[in-house]
Amino acid sequence: MAIEDIFKALEEQADSEVNQILHVATVQADSVEHEARDEAERITAARIDAADHAVRTKATKAVNAARLQVRRDLAAVRDSAVDAVFGEAAKRLAAMRGTAEYERVFAALAKEALAEVDAECEIQVASADAALAKKVAGGIGVNATVSPTLDSIGGLVVSTHDGRVVFRNTFESRLMKARSLAGAKIAEVLTS
Repeated sequence: MAIEDIFKALEEQADSEVNQILHVATVQADSVEHEARDEAERITAARIDAADHAVRTKATKAVNAARLQVRRDLAAVRDSAVDAVFGEAAKRLAAMRGTAEYERVFAALAKEALAEVDAECEIQVASADAALAKKVAGGIGVNATVSPTLDSIGGLVVSTHDGRVVFRNTFESRLMKARSLAGAKIAEVLTS
C-alpha cells in the first residue's frame, strides 16, 4: 500500500466523519430552529390572547359605563319631565283657591281626614282656608280647633291633640303620592 492510498483512505475517512458531523449538526440545527419556532408561536399566541383579553375587558368596561350613563341620562330626563308635569299641576291646584270647586275639593279632603280621628282634634290649614275649615268641621259636627299655620297650596292636616294620629290631606301630599306612583310607572315603561 502506497502512501498515496493511505492519504486517500485518511482523506475519505475524514470526509466521511466531516459529513457525519455536518449531518448531525444540521439535524440539531433543524431541531433547535423547529423548537425556537414553536416557542415563538407559543409566546406570540400567549401575547395575542393576553392582548385580546385586555381589549375585551376594556371594551366590556366601556360598554357597561356607557349603559350606566344612558340609564342616568334617561333617569334625569324622566325626573325632569315628571317634575315639570307635577310642577304645572301644583300651579293649577294653587290657582283653585277661592273657587267653588276648591271648596268642594277641600270639603272632601277634610271629610276624609276627619273620618280618621274620633277624638277632639286640630285642623291645620293655610290662613286663607281658616274660615272654610271651620265651616266644614261645623257642618260635619266635629269638635276641632282650627290652626291657620300650615304652609300649603291647599288642603289640611288633621291631628289629635296628643299628636299620636296625624293625617295629611294636602295637595302637596297628594301630588307626592301621585308622583311616586307615576315615577315608578314611567321607569317601568322605559326599562321594558
